[in-house]
Amino acid sequence: MIALAYNSSPPSLNGGLVYLSDHYVAATTAAQRAAFATAAESLIAVSNAVNAAGILTAISMLKGVFHKGVAYLGIVTGALGIVSEAFRDILGPGYYVYGLLLPIWFLAVGWKLSRLGSSSSHSRMAKKLEDRAAS
Repeated sequence: MIALAYNSSPPSLNGGLVYLSDHYVAATTAAQRAAFATAAESLIAVSNAVNAAGILTAISMLKGVFHKGVAYLGIVTGALGIVSEAFRDILGPGYYVYGLLLPIWFLAVGWKLSRLGSSSSHSRMAKKLEDRAAS
C-alpha cells in the first residue's frame, strides 16, 4: 500500500518531468529552456485538471445514488491531489495521504458501480428513484 501511495501520480507525469528536467539542464539557449519549462508546466496542469475533474465528478455524486461519504471522499481527495501535486517536494511523506486516499476512493466508487450493475440492486435503485420522483 505504501508503494501505491508513493507512486500515486501517473508514471507518465513523473517520467515526463524527469525527461524534461534532464533536457532543460542540457539546453544551451534560453529559448530551449523556456520550451522545456513550458512543457513541464503543461504536464503538471494536466495532472491538476484530472484532479479537478475528480472533484466535479464527486460533486455530481452528491445528488445521485452514491453514498454521500464516497462523494465527500472524492471531493477531499481531488482537492488534496491539487495541493499535493503543487507542493509535492515540500510535503515529503505527507504526500502519501493523497496517495492512499486516491485508490480508496476509486475502490469505493468501483464497488458501488459494480453493485449498481447487479440486477437486484438495480431494481432497488429504480424503485428508490421512482419513489423520489413521485414525492
